[in-house]
Amino acid sequence: MADPTVSEIDAQIAELQRQRDIKSLEGSQAVAAALKAGKVATLAEDLEALITDLSPASMAYQQARNVISVITNTRNLIDGDVARIQLIVDAQTEA
Repeated sequence: MADPTVSEIDAQIAELQRQRDIKSLEGSQAVAAALKAGKVATLAEDLEALITDLSPASMAYQQARNVISVITNTRNLIDGDVARIQLIVDAQTEA
């Protein structure tokens, strides 16, 4: 048996990543839903309202900004990943 070429190995890796993504769709959807439920659903907005009374030089302001950024960016990243995986699943279903 000949050693696989780099292109063949890359194709195998891509297929494994596709399979991993499909298997993680439900978990990713659950994380996305959790970030939109309960207290975390409004935490970024709540903190935005509170920091208006803080000095930008204060530790509380800086940490609140960090939390706002993490929550917002995490939601966006997870939503984007769920959409990407859903396209993979949809393409597989149509094939």
